[in-house]
Amino acid sequence: MSGLNVLVYSGPGVSLNGRAYLLRTLRQFLGHRYAIIPIGADTLRAEPWETKAVLLVMPGGRDMPYMAELNGPVNTRIRAWVASGGRYLGICAGGYYGSAWCEFEPGTDKQVVGDRELAFFPGTCIGCAYEGFNYKSEEGARAVEAIVDRSAFGVAESLWRDDPTKIRIHYNGGGYFVPRADDNSTRVLVRYPDDVTDPHDRSHRIKDAAAIVSCTVGRGIAVLSGLHIEYAWDFLAASSYTQPHNRGLVALMRAHDTFRRRLVGAIFLHMGLSPDPSAMADCADPSHSVRAPTVTPVFMAPARATGVAAVASAMYALTAMATHRGECNIEGVKDMVLQDAEDIHVVTAQTGDRRRVCASYEHAVLTPDDVGPVSATDEMPESRLHSMLVLCANDALPDEHETPRFDMRAAIKYMRETRAHTAGSWLMYADTTRSTQTFLERNARLASHLPDGTVHVATMQLNGRGRGRNAWISPVGCLQFTMLIRHTQRKQAPVVMLQYIMSLAIVEAVTSLPGYDALPLRLKWPNDLYALHVPVSDSDDSSGSAPEFAKIGGILVNSSCARGEFTLLFGCGINVANRLPTTSINSVIRDYNDTHATRLATIPVERMLALATAKFEELYRTFLVYGFDPLLKAYYRRWLHSDQIVTLADRDYERAQVVGISATDGQLQVRSLQSPRTVYSLQPDGNSFDMLRGLISRKL
Repeated sequence: MSGLNVLVYSGPGVSLNGRAYLLRTLRQFLGHRYAIIPIGADTLRAEPWETKAVLLVMPGGRDMPYMAELNGPVNTRIRAWVASGGRYLGICAGGYYGSAWCEFEPGTDKQVVGDRELAFFPGTCIGCAYEGFNYKSEEGARAVEAIVDRSAFGVAESLWRDDPTKIRIHYNGGGYFVPRADDNSTRVLVRYPDDVTDPHDRSHRIKDAAAIVSCTVGRGIAVLSGLHIEYAWDFLAASSYTQPHNRGLVALMRAHDTFRRRLVGAIFLHMGLSPDPSAMADCADPSHSVRAPTVTPVFMAPARATGVAAVASAMYALTAMATHRGECNIEGVKDMVLQDAEDIHVVTAQTGDRRRVCASYEHAVLTPDDVGPVSATDEMPESRLHSMLVLCANDALPDEHETPRFDMRAAIKYMRETRAHTAGSWLMYADTTRSTQTFLERNARLASHLPDGTVHVATMQLNGRGRGRNAWISPVGCLQFTMLIRHTQRKQAPVVMLQYIMSLAIVEAVTSLPGYDALPLRLKWPNDLYALHVPVSDSDDSSGSAPEFAKIGGILVNSSCARGEFTLLFGCGINVANRLPTTSINSVIRDYNDTHATRLATIPVERMLALATAKFEELYRTFLVYGFDPLLKAYYRRWLHSDQIVTLADRDYERAQVVGISATDGQLQVRSLQSPRTVYSLQPDGNSFDMLRGLISRKL
């Protein structure tokens, strides 16, 4: 299957604003289907990023630090990856960096001239295209009237609708691209207007200067842009643009924002990616811009917890922690903050026909996050974040207008219909959050006062997490939740086995339904969920038509221990209802109905949450008394590895056969084919299992 990671270089030299705007735009266009991951030089240098990457983006900034970090073996790897079918997008400094020769402000104190190793564009990138550039201000910025050559994109003409071919795009410091005479690998997508001047001689105008070029590189593609296509008007402050050539910049970009977004979408389509159609939609209200997602309030309500005293006690404990007076001065709102790793604004939901949260208060608290830089080692600096926790009684649950992509009322109804008590006791839901698991993990004070079994759900995660350094993609239709469980260690119930119980519970939650037993849902050691499917024409793995197993979910468990009690956060992502990027549980159900002439009902994400948490509690109660042994039969019935032949990379590529897993520590047991008496035990957190290749290797 093709990669699903969009890697955004975030090392030294990257512009802070440019990186922030780029991440938001990438999430807006690609976050529904791809994982947007900031990386530094160490990742590109030392990790096997090529196998999972679908796009590498070099933002604006200064390309000399890029050279200092990446010249040599790293650039060689990038170039080879693109030539083998990868994709590179270079914006402003990333455009200079992707050209064979760079000439930036020649003859000035800012001069940078020389060759570049990547050389995707085999000519010269010359800049600045317009004079007046200043690294420390927006003095040289302008809204350029770029000329789009629609015929060069190879996309459907209907994409453009009635858009003009001249579009206002943000410019600040980019170059224009001058091809070699013998270059037949480059096509010009967008040109500058005829007011570009030669930085060697500003009296000389350059006609038809190339602003965005597309370069064929082996089986891959590189798109280089001198324009800041990622800048939206509502990212910018009009007060920053005071020069005669840019006083109206924000107003011009605002008027052309829909056209810019369709241009960005066309570029991604041209590169073979699948942008979110909603990011290219018209704006019905001209005063509104289609924005990249930002965080929304977390609504919290009792689900399986029904005792009046217990519910009241839990709500009181949370409100009592919010002792700090916030800085929002909005009439009728008492802004109380629980100070944790984040500032959590705790609100009691309003009842009746009004919004559960005052709209102006929500907007004041949950402004878009400022995105800071990362170092060459990918370490993100800590910053003070704000969240909002809205406590809801049963008569104050949010309606479909406040939570349009998840029905909390239906979820609570399903949870009360399934037999469980602790798991799913309380429900927390946010339409958009950074990460459900990170929210509970970072905010330890809050988590310590949450009832046992509380589950935090989100429709979209901006920074969803997988095992190791992996990110989790958050397409609409994916059930993403983190459940808090407190577990007292028992000899017969070792904490390490709980991840296996959760993964088994998710599969069994579906297959234990009447008629659903034969659905091809499986477990991959240690805790991934797979399903058999037939690739569809617009999926990322549609090159073949034979049914194959594809990943539809995974489990990530974090734990802490105090006074003999473990606090576990089960982070789960399950593709329930979106057949892209691979397949989903509901797609499997439909395929099964088609081939077996059955009429099994698909499963709403709200019901899937209830089924999974109830099944976990059922298995967990068995585990507490009898250990994992009684669950092994069900686990083996659903897993993919019975008698599988594997190769052990850390043992000179010795061949071995899978025997099973240990019921006490979850280690994978494999028997050597060379020496049948030898059985190796492999730890789940120290090894990577490439199922398709049958290769088990040490994680980097």
